[in-house]
Amino acid sequence: MNGREESALRNLELNPDLKSRILPINAAVSGEDGFVELSREPPVDGTASIYGPGRLKFKVRSVRLSTLLKEIERMGVDLDGFKVRALKMDCKGCEYDVIEEVDALKLFDVIKIEYSGYLRSRTYCELKEALERLGYRCRVWAHNEEALRIGLDKHGVLTCTRGCEAVR
Repeated sequence: MNGREESALRNLELNPDLKSRILPINAAVSGEDGFVELSREPPVDGTASIYGPGRLKFKVRSVRLSTLLKEIERMGVDLDGFKVRALKMDCKGCEYDVIEEVDALKLFDVIKIEYSGYLRSRTYCELKEALERLGYRCRVWAHNEEALRIGLDKHGVLTCTRGCEAVR
């Protein structure tokens, strides 16, 4: 177990009211099951990607979204029992792989993606069009100065909902 895992588990112990509602899983969501090599630059700020450059490299377990959902169900969680099911992704480029898992995505009422198309020379349009084909209504917005500097076509947040008249 590394320091981050230990910190997360310690935080759960310090918050007993939340502990029963949080299921910690140490894995990166990816387009494939197995292992991926993440890269990041110091100082460590939480940013790491299999698509970006970086001097610090480390291998982590990776799972497809569908695999992750199956693991959660095997742990006894009834995914159909949730009133609202939301997926929040900030996976620095993997979002273009995850949107190919149509059956897994259909489970969610709300999908919020911080997209980083600049890492893969792609735009948010691919994400938006794929989700709209599944019946979601989407909007894109800038969440930080970097999104404004790079441009919303390459970096920002896409918020999509299904079954609602308006996206908030």
